[in-house]
Amino acid sequence: MKYLTTFTLLCALLFGSLACGPKQADTLRMGIIGPSINHLPLSFALDTGQTDSEAYKMISFSSGWEVQEALIAGKIDAAIIPFSYAWNAAARGYPVKIVSFLERESDAIVSSSSVIDLKDLHTRKIGLLKASTVELLMIDLAESAGIDFSPVYFRTPNELVAALQARQVDAIVAYVPVIQQITGDFHVLHWFGESHPQHPCCDIAVNQKQLNPAKTLILKQLIETMHCVLPDIDAHDPQLLGFAKDTFRLNDMQVAEALNHTKFRTGLDEEGKALQRRLMTIAVRKGYQKTMIGDDSIYLELP
Repeated sequence: MKYLTTFTLLCALLFGSLACGPKQADTLRMGIIGPSINHLPLSFALDTGQTDSEAYKMISFSSGWEVQEALIAGKIDAAIIPFSYAWNAAARGYPVKIVSFLERESDAIVSSSSVIDLKDLHTRKIGLLKASTVELLMIDLAESAGIDFSPVYFRTPNELVAALQARQVDAIVAYVPVIQQITGDFHVLHWFGESHPQHPCCDIAVNQKQLNPAKTLILKQLIETMHCVLPDIDAHDPQLLGFAKDTFRLNDMQVAEALNHTKFRTGLDEEGKALQRRLMTIAVRKGYQKTMIGDDSIYLELP
């Protein structure tokens, strides 16, 4: 039997009727982004048998745009996705709602050694994922610091890293664990968690039309189970560290650094909502979203 901490074991007992109950006729199709660590709580819960693996089908994508397109099309029922893509879909009238925040503080600016501080980014080329959470954070930071940079857009995190290493850009805005996998003469210039502690990066979003009562129950079980796993992540549980090393192909130091700059918290706290609203006003101003939408159009409290 695999090792479980006391807290996790208690959670398994408390939520056993949910996470380990009878098999469901329906399977919840969950979209995740392959290079991201945002699905660590779910992946670890599945690996350690803390939730019923037959209740979920994990489908991996290489970018937030791909996850958004699949969620809109109903090819997946739910996703762990950067919040900007969920807002973009909801603003266009699709039945996409955020049901919980999850991954927080995992974004940073990575630059070449010629960039010493934030002011050095003035007039420099910065690689970004267009209309993404990381671009909105970068624009917000640049405006507050008086930095006028030149954006260079890419579609996937792998393209970002390749451009940085080829010196096509002076810096990129990326996230854990992609940041830890960047080698060579590069360094983290700024963690956005320093200026926005506990800011939600990736959320759990759903296509409401795909959720029948059975899938809604599975989704609630999923969130409860991940909530029980979070203390293991916070405590850097040895079994979790080993799992993260194998899953994301990192060494011991890289895993520790990635988790030190990643927080996981469920729920829909008001501070997180306020930051997302503020950043999405930038998306509207940039033309990524036609109009600003209200909380009722984007957030869904599960019964």
